[in-house]
Amino acid sequence: MSNKKVAGTIMLNLNDGSKKFLVHPVGESMAFVTTKVSEEMTGLASMLQVFKEEIQLDVTSINLVELTNAHTDAENMPLFVFEMNEDHMIPTVDDRYVWERPSELKNLLASYDIQGVPMF
Repeated sequence: MSNKKVAGTIMLNLNDGSKKFLVHPVGESMAFVTTKVSEEMTGLASMLQVFKEEIQLDVTSINLVELTNAHTDAENMPLFVFEMNEDHMIPTVDDRYVWERPSELKNLLASYDIQGVPMF
């Protein structure tokens, strides 16, 4: 099994024009949805598998809108940002994943050094 990890979030476009983002609560803070890259799959396929199996999301309802790198002191990983419309939204399966306001995502992004050049 590969030690490489990938991260992702889904930007939910609400009917009232506002947005929410799919994140993973960790104690009092938030984290991106992350997974290890399977040796049999690409990073993108590994991320989609998490959305499909753990969150039970119809992955045909999301579109990839951004791919960038997220750096911390401990790791460097591709960050996939998808979007979907509210009419495809599913309630989260359990409290491992929640839809949060953009202000929460800004706090999360502040803990990473985001690079503008996509890593394929």
